[in-house]
Amino acid sequence: MKRIVGNIGALALPNGKYAFGLIFKQSYVGFYKHFGDNEKDLPIDDDYLFILSVHREVISTMKLVGKKAIKDPKEVEPPPQRIVDPITGKCQLYVNGEIKPSTYDECKDLENCACWELRHITDRLMGNNKWQGYFRKPKPE
Repeated sequence: MKRIVGNIGALALPNGKYAFGLIFKQSYVGFYKHFGDNEKDLPIDDDYLFILSVHREVISTMKLVGKKAIKDPKEVEPPPQRIVDPITGKCQLYVNGEIKPSTYDECKDLENCACWELRHITDRLMGNNKWQGYFRKPKPE
């Protein structure tokens, strides 16, 4: 599949189900909460499990199964993410390519800023949380 904003791709999972992702701006994909029994069992609403920056291999593995009409460009803007300093545990916000100061409360529930590989996305979609050990958690102030 090509990285074109609005494309919807299907990703076959080891359990025989299909996960679906909408191509966002930049390198991001919004993975829907809906899992299908086949490639045509598409999500009916924009309820996302998570929105992540992904490696190119993820997109090339997905099969194009639909296209969403984007009415408002903000629909496909990636959400803010957090960057956690490995020494101090303090957070910064990553928003549209800019790094901004942040408080613990602003960043504690955000996704970590990272570019995810296919195997880690598959783990996460399958409910395996071993990927959490790769990220530092922010420390309260």
